[in-house]
Amino acid sequence: MPVAGSSRRTNNARRRDLSDGIEEEDSRRPEREDVDDGEDSDDDQPRRRAKAVKKEKKPNIHVEDDKEEDDGEEQFEDPLKNFSDQPLGKAQAVKLVGMASDWSMTRQAVRGGTINLITDVASSVAEFGEGEKSQKVLSDLDTTMRELIDADSELTAQEIVLNEINQKVNLKEDITDVVERYEREMKNKLNAYKNKTTRQKYAKNDDYVKFKSSIYEVQNPDTAMPPLTDMIPREDGDDSDDDDDVQVGGITQDYRCPLTLTILVNPLTSMVCHHSFSADAIQEFLGPSHTTTKKCPASGCNKYICLNDLKDDKELAKKAKDAARRERMREDDSDEEDVVE
Repeated sequence: MPVAGSSRRTNNARRRDLSDGIEEEDSRRPEREDVDDGEDSDDDQPRRRAKAVKKEKKPNIHVEDDKEEDDGEEQFEDPLKNFSDQPLGKAQAVKLVGMASDWSMTRQAVRGGTINLITDVASSVAEFGEGEKSQKVLSDLDTTMRELIDADSELTAQEIVLNEINQKVNLKEDITDVVERYEREMKNKLNAYKNKTTRQKYAKNDDYVKFKSSIYEVQNPDTAMPPLTDMIPREDGDDSDDDDDVQVGGITQDYRCPLTLTILVNPLTSMVCHHSFSADAIQEFLGPSHTTTKKCPASGCNKYICLNDLKDDKELAKKAKDAARRERMREDDSDEEDVVE
């Protein structure tokens, strides 16, 4: 029994010690947790501050990016704002000469084709047409001829303006407004032509003189055509009809060869004195040499000519044939009148 009692006491003592130890650990555990909490809070604070610092830096970064974008925009805008038209170089000016040549070819095509055709038609209408209908056709052809002359004047202006710009570039003049200058010069020339009177536009125009002559010589054979100023009414801006320099008398076109005194056959015209001859007659007169000169056989001419000075004149050849036909018709009419009488 005594032994059992001591063992119980021993066990009880162990239990108390164990429970006391547990209570001590429980009492100490909050202190460690407090310490841990303190350490955790200390660790968290730097992290939160670091995050706060980063948030404060972000606006600065965006501002710098915006500035860089603004700087980039300014770099692209400045060259455009300061950019200006460069002077026209000689290489580009040469192209203007090509354009002027194109206008010249167009003008020559109009003159050589359409204008000559209308002149021939007018001559035929004047010869074979009758009455008011014929006069109406001739009036319409006259209007068309004037319109073609107006178009020819505009084409000539195009050619002149382009060549003038090219010449100024060759003289080292800086031309930075080539389009504006071209349009301005064209406008000035067109307005100047538009402000001319009818006489000023057509009375001294070679194409119009030929057109009117082709009609007049059919209607009035062997009669010199009066100056066109007599056919075109005077307008404000025209010189007085009494001025000597305006009253230039007309001439009678002679289709007879000065050597044969007959109607021209295959006519050759001298580039020196502009007299025309039948080909066979003038070649026999000058001889076989193409360079030997002789005095022109036309009455009153003191020029010396050679075969090399002569050229074919197809236009005159056609007119000579028409003149020969009209002469035969007049002779036939005269013979019929003689028979009737």
